[in-house]
Amino acid sequence: MRAARALSRIGWRRGEVVADLARRTAGVVHSIEQDGTVRLVRPGEPAWTADPQQLRAATRAEVMSLKVATANHRWGLR
Repeated sequence: MRAARALSRIGWRRGEVVADLARRTAGVVHSIEQDGTVRLVRPGEPAWTADPQQLRAATRAEVMSLKVATANHRWGLR
């Protein structure tokens, strides 16, 4: 139910963890572009933009995956 509510929201907040359905990966919202696309970042990877219609709230597993990626990047483990 939570994901369905997230899809109906108009925008995403900076720092929120979301799942990009097109890329099949989770990322952190960095900014919202002028045209409405969302700029996402993930540690150790280049930033990318996504269509807000292709985003949903991240699951707990996706959030943990992002936390592990952050820790690995911080410690130089890839």
